Amino acid sequence: MSFTSTHWLPTTLAAALAFSALPASANDYPTRAVTLVVPFAAGGAIDQMARAMSAALGRELGQTVVIDNKPGAGGNIGSALVAKAAPNGYTLLLGTSATHGVNPTLFRSIPFDAKKDFVAISHWGFVPNVLVVREDSKWKNVKDLVADAKKDPGKLSFGSAGNGTSLHLAGEMFKEAADVDLTHVPYKGGAPASVDLLGGNISMMFDTVAVSLPNLRANKTKALAVAATERHFALPDTPTFAELGYPSVVAATWSGVFAPAGTSADIVKRVDQAISNALKDPKVMEVMRNAGVQIDYKNPEDFAKFVDSEIKLWGDIVLKNNLQVD
Repeated sequence: MSFTSTHWLPTTLAAALAFSALPASANDYPTRAVTLVVPFAAGGAIDQMARAMSAALGRELGQTVVIDNKPGAGGNIGSALVAKAAPNGYTLLLGTSATHGVNPTLFRSIPFDAKKDFVAISHWGFVPNVLVVREDSKWKNVKDLVADAKKDPGKLSFGSAGNGTSLHLAGEMFKEAADVDLTHVPYKGGAPASVDLLGGNISMMFDTVAVSLPNLRANKTKALAVAATERHFALPDTPTFAELGYPSVVAATWSGVFAPAGTSADIVKRVDQAISNALKDPKVMEVMRNAGVQIDYKNPEDFAKFVDSEIKLWGDIVLKNNLQVD
C-alpha cells in the first residue's frame, strides 16, 4: 500500500505535535533537584557518606542533590517512603545492609519488598566490622580468646548496638565459625556498648572500623581481627578472620543507591554513571577514607546480585538464631 505526499505530511505533523506534548525524556533528566532519602538520623556513618557524595553527585547530574533524613524502624520508614514514590528518578534511596540485607527477614512485618519495590543502581562502599577488646585484655589474638571461650562456655560476653544489628549478627557469625558459646548483651546503640567495654562490663564487641578508630588510636582498645576479605587500610596490622581460619566471618555496613521499581533504564543508567564518576572525586575519596569507608563501586547488575546474596546470608543467620522482631 502506498501513500502520496499529501497523506504523509499531515500524519508526520500530527506525530510531531503529539511527541512535543509528551513529558521530557529520560535524556533530559534531571531538570530539577533530586532527593536522596537517608533512612537514618543525621550525623551517623551512613549520613556522612551521603553528604560526602551529594555535592559531587549534584555536579555530575547538573542539579542539586538534597539529603532528606527519614530515620526510624531500622531504616524501614525512609525505605517505605521511597518504595511508594513516583518512579521518575527524583526520589532515590540510600539503602544499606540493614534495609536491603537484614531487615527483610529480621522484621516479621515490613512495609516494602526489598527486591520487588526497588531497582538497584549503584553500590558505593562499605565499612567492615572489627572485633575489639580492651587494651589491657589478656587476649593478644583471636586464638587466645577462642581458647578461653571453649574452656568456659557462655562466660564471655559480647556487646552490640542492639538485637539484629550488624554488630550483633557479626558476633553470631563468629560464634558459629569458631564453635564457641558467647553471651550476647544488646545495648541501645553502639556508644553505650563501647562504654561498657571500656568499663570491663563486657568481654568484647564487634563495631565498625570507623567508630572504633578513636578508641584504638587512643590505646583504649585493641583490634583482634577485621571481618572483611582483605585488611583495612586504617588497620594494616590487624588480620582478617579469613587469615585466622574463619573465612565465613565477613560482616560490614554497606550503602548504595536504589530507585523505586518501574524507574526507566535510561534514568538508572544516568544516575549510575553519575555515581561512578562522583566516587572518583578526590574530595569524596578523602571524606570516605577519613570515615573508614572502603569505596567499592558496583554497577546495577552486580549490585542487584549482591543484594540478593546479602538478603540470603543475613536471612539465614536471623532465622537460625530466632532473631525476628515484630
